[in-house]
Amino acid sequence: MCHIRKLSLCPDEQQVSEYTGVVSALRYASAGGSRRIALLPDIYGVTPFYKGLASLLSDRGAVVYLVDPWQPFGELPEMTREAAWARRHHLRDRAFCDELNAFLDQEGIDTVVGFCIGGNFVLELVRRGYRGTCCAFYPLPWGMANDDGLQPPFEYMEGLDHEVTILMGEQDPLAGPENIRRLREVCARNPAMDLHLYGVSGHGFLADVDSDQETLRSNARAALDVVLNRVFRAPAPASIEHPAADGELLGSRGMTT
Repeated sequence: MCHIRKLSLCPDEQQVSEYTGVVSALRYASAGGSRRIALLPDIYGVTPFYKGLASLLSDRGAVVYLVDPWQPFGELPEMTREAAWARRHHLRDRAFCDELNAFLDQEGIDTVVGFCIGGNFVLELVRRGYRGTCCAFYPLPWGMANDDGLQPPFEYMEGLDHEVTILMGEQDPLAGPENIRRLREVCARNPAMDLHLYGVSGHGFLADVDSDQETLRSNARAALDVVLNRVFRAPAPASIEHPAADGELLGSRGMTT
């Protein structure tokens, strides 16, 4: 599973309203918010996890749009991977990214943070010319089958000239060792691809913020810090790998664990 439960460090929802523009979203408005962020969830959609994360970003000084790609297809009948994947296939990926493009322009969105399939959408938006701050948690750059499919990011990532911060677990079972190796090599060849690879962590590892295992918890909190730094302060260092032993920052681009 990707993300369902709210993280313990995230605040309760405040100042939330429905947004019904070219995309469906929940809008979290910070008084005097200086950033305008679009948050793109995984296939489970607008869960307590994402509501909590949107509240966290809003509290730090942002207007956050928690986009719901799945709203036209209704609520999940049950919170299972099978149900989520069945609903996922109703979405037409290319047409949805057309809508996202229009939404980003209309609302002046300066930052996009995507998770899993949402991470793929971030890469697609950059391929199309989006030039805001971009963060992708555990995208699937080998591509996803769809009736209105997108070009697999592996086919164009090496040529992207705008920075994307990518955060992946080295033990991500959806990727497997070969795709992790390929991702590392592609990002090493393109300095705009700001890869942060976390040893022993798997898919959906940001949820490990609440893990009772120190290394997993350390990796998740380091990844969250990278994104908060990228969004609200100076850009994070490029292509960092985090060792399985202690989760500490290891070195610069191209370093291996």
